[in-house]
Amino acid sequence: ASALHYLHREDVVHLDVKPSNIIMGAPPRLIDLSIARPVEVAARLDYTVGTDRYLAPEQADPPRSGVPGPPADVFGLGATLFEAHAGYRPFEDGVTDPEAPVERRWPQLLDDPRPLPESTPDELAKPLLACLDRVPDNRPTAAELAEAFEPLLAGLPKPVLGGFRPGRR
Repeated sequence: ASALHYLHREDVVHLDVKPSNIIMGAPPRLIDLSIARPVEVAARLDYTVGTDRYLAPEQADPPRSGVPGPPADVFGLGATLFEAHAGYRPFEDGVTDPEAPVERRWPQLLDDPRPLPESTPDELAKPLLACLDRVPDNRPTAAELAEAFEPLLAGLPKPVLGGFRPGRR
């Protein structure tokens, strides 16, 4: 979320936020800016750009479903985090036939996300589901999302400094 916040402040949209474009480490890194565009250029897209399973509705079917911009990246991050938490993607896979109606190719155009596991705390569920709202203006900004996740991150166990060393007692 922080990386997206930075890109959006620079008027750049990533347009392909998905698990394989996030490198987990300390800190995590968002990679592959190969289809990133300035916000004003992304707003003029009239064709699909990105990876089907993580596309915001406005990316899947522009301009009919909206204008691709920073909220599309938040949708992709929400779909990625949903999958990381739940172990399954928020939407069924669409059909791959390019002649199929757009709603069959991208279920996220009409379908609500699948339910999260019952054990999901509200502090996680609410921002995740807000990211997946079909209406771009209803999604949080990347900065708001980072802020919403701060208390959850602060509550995680801290790593042991120095780590495990064999033979150490």
